Amino acid sequence: MLSGDAPATVGAIAHDAGIPGSAPALDGEALPPEPAALRDAVLSAPAVGRISPEGKRAVVAALADARRYVAMVGDGVNDVPALKQARLAIAQGSGTQMARSVADLVLVRDDFAAVPGMVAEGRQILRNIERVARLFITKAVFTAVVGLAVAIPTGTFPLLPRQFTIASTVTIGIPAFVLALAPSSGPWRPDHFLQSVARFAIPAGLTIGIGIVAGYLLARYGFGLDLTRSRTVATGIVVVCGLALVMRLETEGGRRRLEVAGLCALMALLFALALVIPFLRHFYELSTPTGDAVIAWALGTILGVGAMLGALRVLHV
Repeated sequence: MLSGDAPATVGAIAHDAGIPGSAPALDGEALPPEPAALRDAVLSAPAVGRISPEGKRAVVAALADARRYVAMVGDGVNDVPALKQARLAIAQGSGTQMARSVADLVLVRDDFAAVPGMVAEGRQILRNIERVARLFITKAVFTAVVGLAVAIPTGTFPLLPRQFTIASTVTIGIPAFVLALAPSSGPWRPDHFLQSVARFAIPAGLTIGIGIVAGYLLARYGFGLDLTRSRTVATGIVVVCGLALVMRLETEGGRRRLEVAGLCALMALLFALALVIPFLRHFYELSTPTGDAVIAWALGTILGVGAMLGALRVLHV
């Protein structure tokens, strides 16, 4: 808490508000000039009293140097330097025009109770964006692997566009829609977003791609199946590996994990219907799996899913 009032008064209010701190409130006129000492002081104190506008800015900068994600709530001209320094600037609706103009968010009704819900919803959105990004980038990686390993050398892609449509719908399209809107909990780290997504998606995509290639080549050249049956095998591997990927993205336990498992079971049922119903099977150019096709499908799936889980476990992702 930053205020121009006396440190003892500000400290008492901070204590009543439940702001943690092991040291008494600081005097803004006696803040340490050294950045390291200032950082240690503000991290241990619950409040700073008798502080100037530049002192507020220095405190916010010290918290940012301590790798804190700093938000500042203010209403007056004296708060403007700190609002501009903070990662998230929140102004009160009853505050000055200058404070509102530099703020990222304005509490129109001055209701501070809206802030925790706002932060929680923002974190939920960001966590879901990361899940969906991992899903789509993984798809791009294993598609590239299949193209480089099979399509370019042989001139034949293991999946037709309509087959990729049904596979993408049940593994990415519908699950991504649900994951993007579903509630979520857990930590969120705003730093290194691209690195986090790539660290997950590249090994997952490579291993799934290897499983698809292996299953398709085994069906086409190992068992000598025709192109339609071999493509059906590749499509099936994409579906099973994709649903395993959706389950792997879900790190929360309890009811949410059961709900995601139910979603994956429903998607698997939709693909099964596409194999069973003659009209859909003909439309997607799929074939009823034979014994050899099932073996190739199972081996490709085991390789893809097993290698994906193993790689992600080794990388601690």
